[in-house]
Amino acid sequence: MVSLTTILIPIQITFFVITILLAIIYLIPILLIRRFHNVNNIFTVNLCVASICCDIYWLSNFINSNFFPQNSNDAASCFAQNYFAMVFTMQVPLALIEIAIHRLSSVVYHRKPFFKKKRWVIICILCQWIAGVILSLPEISSINSVRFSDHN
Repeated sequence: MVSLTTILIPIQITFFVITILLAIIYLIPILLIRRFHNVNNIFTVNLCVASICCDIYWLSNFINSNFFPQNSNDAASCFAQNYFAMVFTMQVPLALIEIAIHRLSSVVYHRKPFFKKKRWVIICILCQWIAGVILSLPEISSINSVRFSDHN
């Protein structure tokens, strides 16, 4: 009898690969066609890059944990996996939040030219990636060793 995990593993890998490919396909016209180089599409590129980073991390983590479970036994790899899982997973919602902040500021401050420039976009994107790294720092302190005693 076939177990459920043997059925789900190829489906999950296919889902990750299709998501990565679709994000890359969506990125190609934005990066190559000059008329798409505007402020809103820069935020779209950032969202696609964050999604690709998240999918690549989770795909590699999934493959590593299912096909090479002996590689993830030491504390250093667990620490790195937990930290990067939080960093890359947080980038997608943070990218959506920064798009909302940009839209809000472009509506509220529609007469201010600063919010229409690429400098504002770069500041937003840098703040998003820095915030993702900083907000993941508590994950460093949350890793504690657990000791088991022989007492019952």
